[in-house]
Amino acid sequence: MMKQAFIERGNGCSFFFLLLVTMMGCAATPAFAQEKAPNPQELLRVARMASTTQEAVVKGQLRADSLRAPFILRVVFGRLRFEFENPARVFEVRLGEEASGVFDGNGNEVKKGMREPVVAGADVTIEDLSLGFLYWPDAQLLGEESVRTRKCWIIDLRPGRRGSEFAVVRVWLDQTSGALMRIEGYDWEGKLLRRFEVVSGQRIDGQWMLKQMRIERFGPQDASRPLSRSYLEILGKSEG
Repeated sequence: MMKQAFIERGNGCSFFFLLLVTMMGCAATPAFAQEKAPNPQELLRVARMASTTQEAVVKGQLRADSLRAPFILRVVFGRLRFEFENPARVFEVRLGEEASGVFDGNGNEVKKGMREPVVAGADVTIEDLSLGFLYWPDAQLLGEESVRTRKCWIIDLRPGRRGSEFAVVRVWLDQTSGALMRIEGYDWEGKLLRRFEVVSGQRIDGQWMLKQMRIERFGPQDASRPLSRSYLEILGKSEG
């Protein structure tokens, strides 16, 4: 399932990788199966892996309480284009290690960038949707920990400068497959802001894809109970 190839610097798309790789069941790659304490940047290159020439069009939705926000995701030459229906909004995300940008349907840069809320009623930003922090250059391998019986590498990512609401993003990567198991984002005072977990996967055209990911938002005073919970769901292929 997992192709043994790394994306070129400054290209590719982390979200498309998440579509193609679920929590378990992926074939091991040498970087994960053999190396005892690998370079964290190389692990992240696997987690960002996607061919810049691959194309995909899938249907999805953001769900939070009674909210349903359908969208079409188009992956074209390393760009992520999210087309929401109600209200009609387009976000094109261009991710890279050197710089990332968010643009509207007319190619104009979105003022808030990665911090732009996606839809009213869901505590989800463009940064949450695209997992853009996987491209931050400052990565530190902390050690190992198990998530749902799967042994994982733990990596801390830092943006280097204040361009994000997160000061640190902690990532758990399955040691066997390189799949993303859990992500936590912390604010500039070290308090938990967001937790991402892949809940389930599915097969579409013989390939494993994301089915549902839970996104929880926490307040600075209490990390034991989320203030809100949203779900990112992939519903299948789109013919559009």
